[in-house]
Amino acid sequence: MMGAILTSEGINVFSPYIDTQFAPQYSPEKFELIKVGQSIKDVEAIVGKPLRKTIDSTVQETQYWYTMDSKLHFNKKSGDFAWYVSIVYFDSEGYVKNIVKQWAYD
Repeated sequence: MMGAILTSEGINVFSPYIDTQFAPQYSPEKFELIKVGQSIKDVEAIVGKPLRKTIDSTVQETQYWYTMDSKLHFNKKSGDFAWYVSIVYFDSEGYVKNIVKQWAYD
């Protein structure tokens, strides 16, 4: 049942990252090298600059988003598939406190 495999917002088994935008130097393999306690400089040396950087002053953290949704949309192609989330959370001192690696179905 090919249609069941390629349903909207599911993972495309033939091209899992088809709807995921990557930062220029990002790869899932490089992202696996990031560990809690590394500095912003360490992280940027591994995976480069993020696609998006956000600062949340209420919890005193910085978020580096290395992947984003809607690659197909921005490339003017049809389809909406799951995308792979890759976010690094830094504490107020600039050290990794959390790493998010997961599929999103939104």
